[in-house]
Amino acid sequence: MGKLSTWNTIFCTDPTPVQQLIQYNGVCISIKRDDLNHKIIQGNKLRKLKYNVKYMIDEGYSQLITFGGAWSNHIVATAQAAHLLGFKSIGVIRGNELEQHKENWSTTLKQAQNYGMQFIFVSRQQYRLKQRAKAVQEQLTHDSYVIPEGGSNSLALHGVSEIIEELTTQIKPPTHIITACGTGGTLAGLIDGIGHVGWHAKVIGIPVLKGASFIHDEINTMSLNYSHVDWQLYLDYHAGGYAKMNDQTLYFAKKFSSDTGIYLDKIYTAKSFFAAFNLIDKGEIPKGSRVIILHTGGLQGGKI
Repeated sequence: MGKLSTWNTIFCTDPTPVQQLIQYNGVCISIKRDDLNHKIIQGNKLRKLKYNVKYMIDEGYSQLITFGGAWSNHIVATAQAAHLLGFKSIGVIRGNELEQHKENWSTTLKQAQNYGMQFIFVSRQQYRLKQRAKAVQEQLTHDSYVIPEGGSNSLALHGVSEIIEELTTQIKPPTHIITACGTGGTLAGLIDGIGHVGWHAKVIGIPVLKGASFIHDEINTMSLNYSHVDWQLYLDYHAGGYAKMNDQTLYFAKKFSSDTGIYLDKIYTAKSFFAAFNLIDKGEIPKGSRVIILHTGGLQGGKI
């Protein structure tokens, strides 16, 4: 099977389902089940990679370089996509202390290596340089294609915006759409999608990092429709920071999974789902609203 046929098989699948969950405090909650689009290249990562990988195929690139931390969903999804499509992949990993201590590697790193990804471990200072870091520059060739941390660029937003196109055929317009945020690409793509179809829904982003107000600037840079769509970040649901979890959020996630059979992950969806219900409890999302929570996948990092 050629690269284009493989790309079509992986990325051009049927729309992910919308599961109408419950009425909660007068609010109708449904879930866009993007966790079901692929076992490994899952959720928003499949959406973000879709047109980046297509561009690589069309332009004849053979090596993919990208960036992430030890628990990055993007790293393992990219490694799997590259493996299936026959690309060489290099992951630039934050934290050079891991290079000589494989016993401390996350399951994410081990899985990505099993898919053939080669790693460049860099210090946090060098990591901030991204493509300009010396170790990365040494790997760049004419056939290297670089995808940013988290997969967030204009091609990624195109893929994410298709979530809204799918929703227009599945449900009547919601009043709110809620997603977890890392780099802001998924939120920006949803904003662009809302702007394109002309819905008057509010898009809510739940950052999973402490001090994530920088995402405001990222959205203003990435999104074509940020000034025309109602959107908001809620910065207080990080549960301690990236890859951290507090007791309240963990209890919610375990009970939610037990009650619904829908698993959440500890880094992203546990926080965004908890935030959705908490915002309803506090009246930030009023009675009578119709809420869509985007399940962004990420279950490779550990189900709750």
